[in-house]
Amino acid sequence: MNGPERAQQESNNGAAAAAVVGSQERRLPAGRGFVKMMNPCVIPQPPEDVVGDGRWMSMHNRYVQEAKTSEGEVLFIGDSIIQQLQFSTLWTEKISSLHCINFGIGGDRVENILWRVQNGELDFNNKIKAVVLFVGTNNLDCTPHEIFEGILEIIKEIKHRLGNDVAIILPTLLPRGQYPNPYRERNDHVNTFLVDKFCNEANADEVTDNVHVVVIDNDIVGNDQTISHHVMHDYLHLTNTGYTKVFGKVYEKLCEVLKVAPAK
Repeated sequence: MNGPERAQQESNNGAAAAAVVGSQERRLPAGRGFVKMMNPCVIPQPPEDVVGDGRWMSMHNRYVQEAKTSEGEVLFIGDSIIQQLQFSTLWTEKISSLHCINFGIGGDRVENILWRVQNGELDFNNKIKAVVLFVGTNNLDCTPHEIFEGILEIIKEIKHRLGNDVAIILPTLLPRGQYPNPYRERNDHVNTFLVDKFCNEANADEVTDNVHVVVIDNDIVGNDQTISHHVMHDYLHLTNTGYTKVFGKVYEKLCEVLKVAPAK
């Protein structure tokens, strides 16, 4: 086989590998073929402590203690987008009045949240009425369906530990990157799965009961397919204005499920 033929063959193999990964299989090292592996998003685990300062575990332990002593009625749990929400005007002037607590940790992936909810962060002494769950954009190496399945596992765990009466609010994943890129497409696909599962009455089951998808990813990308730094300062995290524009819809849904009047 000459050089060009070999290059074309390797390209074809790569395309085939990408297609197979999309169906949740992985390539074995040294050209040993493919093997069916478990979805990493449904395997609960804390992140690797690359820096070695134990910061993530310290935050988790603090949240566990807060859960035991908190009188909050609404839990926000997720990654840095949830974590930074508590510093926004929207949180200060409106969301906090709903007796909310924030268990966001920057960089968290689906499997990290799954581990957290299984290891004490839902052990509240008081009644939690609603949970806002936002995670998935950091699972850069996972397929949309893997992320979707992991989110379903978190929802099942929340229901198991807090009861079926708790309302679960699922904001859709946000677009990322100033310009179009594959990660935007991946998040779009995850959102499609979420909407189809939870907004389609034909798919109703015990998992979908009292789960509310809030579409917040629209009106962020402009007509030229770019994202403004006025909405996302680093094209991933929201500005203060961005939080008001985007998470205002989440606040309105919370008021609806809690049966309280939104603040003006």
